Amino acid sequence: VNELPARFQAGAKEWDKLCKETGLPVSPEKNFTPAGQDLVEQLIVGLGWRVTAEYTGTQTRSVLVTSQDPCGAKIVVTCVTGENKDAEEYDHFDRVHVDRFFEEHHGYQGIAVLGFELPQAGAIEETLRRYKKLHPKMLLGVKRYEDTRSVRDECTQKSKKIVLGTMTILEAFAYYKTDKGGEVDRGTVIRLVHRDGTFGSQAGFSNPQGVLPGFIDVDASFDGTSIPAYSDHWVSNVTDRHSFLSTLEDVLGFTPKVDFNAGVVAAGRAKIESTVSGNNTAKVKNTCDSNEILRDQSQVYLPINNALTDVGHVHFFLKQLGQGVQHLAARVKDLVSFIERVNNYRLVTGRGFTFLNIPPSYYGRLDVARDLAPHFGGDMSKADSILGKLVSASLATKAGIVAIDVSAEKIKDALKDVPAFQSGPQDKLVETIKCARYSNMYALLKDHFSEDTYLQIVRNKILVDIQANDVLFQIFTCNILQRDTKDESPFLEFIQRVCSEKCLPDGTCAPIKPGCGGFGIRNFLTLFLSIEVSKAMQDLENATAAGDKEKEKNAFKRVELFTKQMDESNPILTEISDAMTAEGNALEELEALKESEAKDDGRKKKLEAIAKEQCALKMKGQTDLQALSDRYAKQMQDLM
Repeated sequence: VNELPARFQAGAKEWDKLCKETGLPVSPEKNFTPAGQDLVEQLIVGLGWRVTAEYTGTQTRSVLVTSQDPCGAKIVVTCVTGENKDAEEYDHFDRVHVDRFFEEHHGYQGIAVLGFELPQAGAIEETLRRYKKLHPKMLLGVKRYEDTRSVRDECTQKSKKIVLGTMTILEAFAYYKTDKGGEVDRGTVIRLVHRDGTFGSQAGFSNPQGVLPGFIDVDASFDGTSIPAYSDHWVSNVTDRHSFLSTLEDVLGFTPKVDFNAGVVAAGRAKIESTVSGNNTAKVKNTCDSNEILRDQSQVYLPINNALTDVGHVHFFLKQLGQGVQHLAARVKDLVSFIERVNNYRLVTGRGFTFLNIPPSYYGRLDVARDLAPHFGGDMSKADSILGKLVSASLATKAGIVAIDVSAEKIKDALKDVPAFQSGPQDKLVETIKCARYSNMYALLKDHFSEDTYLQIVRNKILVDIQANDVLFQIFTCNILQRDTKDESPFLEFIQRVCSEKCLPDGTCAPIKPGCGGFGIRNFLTLFLSIEVSKAMQDLENATAAGDKEKEKNAFKRVELFTKQMDESNPILTEISDAMTAEGNALEELEALKESEAKDDGRKKKLEAIAKEQCALKMKGQTDLQALSDRYAKQMQDLM
């Protein structure tokens, strides 16, 4: 827990009292399960978001749920119910769309619409022209809504209608079922919106500026713990990645930004390929202000996955649900505070979200041969005596997982009677043992963060990645919109991008790159390996407790193999990440050159050469990583 127990008890009592007064069922935290949850309630209680607008029609009801910042992330939740027989009807709230989505997704709930604003004048008309020319079967239609007033003409004294604002909405299906131009997948929809006049002039949640015509404002009150969140990226699972990529380029001009092949995106037998597509960053605001970058959502990223094997999450998602949105990602300024808020409210109310349970081995472990033996000139017996005593003092497990609350005093007290410690470099040994709690992170980030920050990362089970000097913190929620725990379903991701500050040759601040820190490429592999290490560690503990020497030996060997694979993979992942960063920078500058009126053929050729060289380095790294994975997979198979 992250607060005093007394405060939790007081909060739980207040919540129980509120439940009794309102008739809400009391749900102890220990009974929490992702299945059967009310998504709106989860967003309100778990994240501190609020319903800020609503619409009730004859057959559907929709609510707009938003984070504290009116310009931040927005989610429209629609259900099949209707009580307002006199309601004005809107196509985007029509039940036919809900029924069609359920039919296409085999009755499962999900994320039906991805909505984006096109602020440029004429953008809707140009996009409509492209759909009609290149993908007419995907087009659902265009609707135009007006904010009108009746006024009296001073000359004629007659009433006339004036238009104060307009909202134009284009909707099209997102995917083809297989090849581009073939049968259309009638599930997920892309919604593009353009506002003018009063529809685009008012700030905040206020309608008619709001997300969709028909919404009526709700007077929402946010509590002091709610943390603003901003849309970052939207991930799709599809059967044909290249078809979706090509369609996005045809109609929106989106281009690939990052490409992950099977050499990186693999977890055991499960393999996928993934490409991040997005709009032209040359049109995105340039700024050195990290707070402005946090709030600016003009850069759109659409990661797209397809499965290469008949195992793994992406395969089973597609098999059960069909093509669709796997998860939505939003960024926050302080991920640690955000996670603590979610966890604290779940502990008090039994509602909200849990997060993906990251094993301790992801962050680090105390390896006798690698970490301790070098302090004794390679003497393994002395190193073993150190770990053995830590285990008996409950400061570490036999597999080397060091207790998160360990301190220098506890270590020294536990090792005071160990000859190797007394005659060895005590201070260095203590630091090695303490650092083992986050040694994998430290190997990646060095002195980028303080010990306190590293421990916050471990305690809150945050995933970490780095590209160049930019860091990505990420965490995934439990499934949402899930009826049964066995079902595949979407989830949410929350991230914090820690963007490095850079200077241009003239000494001025370099603009912060949108999407700094990447999309967690390293975690595809390292998270899988750390989970396997944790399983082997548990087998080791169980075998030791049972006195089964054969199983103990086997489990220890598995821990050793997975750890070695992780150690050997990290430098290759760094090479891939660096190459991807350099390639991406070159491609983005090339895009900017295309938009520029000034032509610089020399610079263009140089950038093309850099992009080609870095792409080759990236592909080599992915090939090397695949060979490494295959080699260790064979060793593991031989061990079994």
